[in-house]
Amino acid sequence: MKISNEKIYEQIANVIIKQIKSGELEPGHKLPSIQTLSQNYGVSVASVREALNALRMIGLIEIKHGYGTFVKQKEPTFFELQQDDFSRKDIEDLLELRHVVEYATAYYASSRHTEADIKQMKDALKIMEKAVQKGYSGEEGDLKFHLSIAKASHNKLLYELLENISDLMQHTMMETRKMFMYHQQKTQEKLYQEHVDILEAILKGDPELASKHMKQHLNDVKETLLKHI
Repeated sequence: MKISNEKIYEQIANVIIKQIKSGELEPGHKLPSIQTLSQNYGVSVASVREALNALRMIGLIEIKHGYGTFVKQKEPTFFELQQDDFSRKDIEDLLELRHVVEYATAYYASSRHTEADIKQMKDALKIMEKAVQKGYSGEEGDLKFHLSIAKASHNKLLYELLENISDLMQHTMMETRKMFMYHQQKTQEKLYQEHVDILEAILKGDPELASKHMKQHLNDVKETLLKHI
C-alpha cells in the first residue's frame, strides 16, 4: 500500500490505528523497523518517525530504544478522571469558563492590540505550526496563543483569570489533540487553521468575527472532549 499525500504522517498513523482497532496488531506486537515501514509505504523515514511519535503521544505504542517499537494497548490513554480529583464536572466547568472569558478576549483584542501583541500571537502560531509539521501535539504553542490574545485585550483581570487556569488549559489541549487524532474527527492542520482564522479576524480589527471564530473553536473542543470522557 503506497501512500502519497501532503499529510503523510497522519495517513501512516491512521493505517496503524486501524490495524490496532481491528486486532491485526495486538498489544505486545512488535512493529517492523522504521526503515521497513518506510519501504512498505513508499514514504520517507522522517514521515514514519513522525507517525510513530504521534501514536506514542496517544499511548497506543511504546518505543523501546535498542529493542524496537511495540503496540502498548488497543485504546488510547485520555483523561484519567480520578487523577488529582479532576472530574468530568471540572472539565465542563473549565470549558464554560473558557467560553465566557475567551469570547471576550478575542473581541477586545481585535480593537486594542498593539504590534507587540500581534508578534506574540504570530510567534505562538509558529510554535504550533512546527509541532504540526513534526506530528507533535502542539499544546505549548496553543496555550501561548490563547494567553497572547488575552494579553492583547489589555484587560488585566481577563488576562490574569486565564493565566490562573493555564495548567488545566494546557492539559485539556493535549487531551483534545489525542482525541482528534484517534477518532479522526479533525486533523492537526485543521485545528491549527482555526487559530489562524482567529488571528486573521483580530488583524482585520473585526471583533464580531474574531469572537465568532473563537466560539466555533471552543465549541469544537467542548464537543470532542465531553463525547469521549
